[in-house]
Amino acid sequence: MKKVRRIESAFELARILLALVIAYALSLLCLVLVTEDPIEAVYMFAVGPLTSTRRIGQVIVKFIPYALCGVGMCFMYASNRFSMFGEGSYLMSGCFVTIAAFALEPYHLPLIVMVPILLVVGAFFGGLIGFTPAILGAKLKLNELVTSTMLNYVCLYLTLWILKIHLADPDITFFASKILPDNVRLPQIIDRSTIHAGLFIAPVFIIIAAIVYFRTRLGFSIRICGSNPNFAKFSGINFSRSIIWAHTIGGALVGIGACVDLLGIYDRFLWTEITNYGFYGLVSAVLARKNPLFAPLGALLLAYMHTGASILNYTSEVPIEFVQIMQALLILLISAQTFLRKTKNKVIFKDSHETISKEEKLA
Repeated sequence: MKKVRRIESAFELARILLALVIAYALSLLCLVLVTEDPIEAVYMFAVGPLTSTRRIGQVIVKFIPYALCGVGMCFMYASNRFSMFGEGSYLMSGCFVTIAAFALEPYHLPLIVMVPILLVVGAFFGGLIGFTPAILGAKLKLNELVTSTMLNYVCLYLTLWILKIHLADPDITFFASKILPDNVRLPQIIDRSTIHAGLFIAPVFIIIAAIVYFRTRLGFSIRICGSNPNFAKFSGINFSRSIIWAHTIGGALVGIGACVDLLGIYDRFLWTEITNYGFYGLVSAVLARKNPLFAPLGALLLAYMHTGASILNYTSEVPIEFVQIMQALLILLISAQTFLRKTKNKVIFKDSHETISKEEKLA
């Protein structure tokens, strides 16, 4: 049995790696077909993010929120309920973290006190947005995908209203809040780059999330509800509560990602449209096959791809949307349940047959 599990794990890893290779190869083929200088374009996309400290910093600062959002989406994904609350959680958390930062400004609290408070604020509002479609689905049997998608736009326009009425800076020509207080800004940790202290904050929450996911009764309940709902119900697990907790924890982690991103990169709150960070988190979770320990690897891959696409966009005529082709290919190949299944079954059958033959000879 253990050997079968090892074979299945090996094929799962091979499936993901092969999907990456195929998606990458097809994307590079697209580059060759649409650019006048394909060699330069391929170089800038594949190697460009590593060519300077500033570009490496761009990869890292994208990776931090992608990883936190990806780990959060693993909880939702593990519950086998598909929801798109990530965008709403990200926007609302950023908005209310900004409100809290200005509300606490008169108290002149030090950075080491302000940041934990704002992380709690971000987690609360992110979790609240994740909780909403889950409770509606559990109690009123509403479709989580529909309600979460609609909720994202409610959050977007509510954020715009709050920004316009309560946070907007009248002294600037663009739509943004006043400058955030100095005692909430995460310090940069590497010169000539945008890498900030959030690089140390993110691993703490990723480890905590992994412990909850793998080592607690709640995490076990969430995983069982997703993998075998009938067994979960007959074994006495509260199915609805587990689904609600999965979405709430996922939303809280997305909210923490939004808080770290806001305090580390921006000097004002200026998110006036869907950020797509929730979607990138979902892609990271798909790449990780809903394993929160692997989600940061998927997030790092996405951050690298997006940085390469940005470099390619301003050094050539290739549009930044090019990277969406690669994302789509990755999702299709990794999500396809039949991809390499026949080969895996043949290997398992052959191994089982050999094991039985050996046991018969020994008998």
